[in-house]
Amino acid sequence: MRSSKKELFEKQVLDQVVERLDKLIVITALQGRPKEEQIKYLSSLGYSNSEMGNMLATPKGTVDSIRANLRKGAERK
Repeated sequence: MRSSKKELFEKQVLDQVVERLDKLIVITALQGRPKEEQIKYLSSLGYSNSEMGNMLATPKGTVDSIRANLRKGAERK
């Protein structure tokens, strides 16, 4: 059974809504936490550095630096 173009379009729209809601939930959950903790959590969810920068209103270079420092700290343990 084939899906109609309308059904495919509706699925795409729903997928976009779900994706945006996921991001909003994550951002809300991370509010008030230290930037390092926010980045560590977003990284564990698979977000790229540029996506994290956009979500946290932080320059990508800052995200790069924080992630590098987190990795260095993990290597020392």
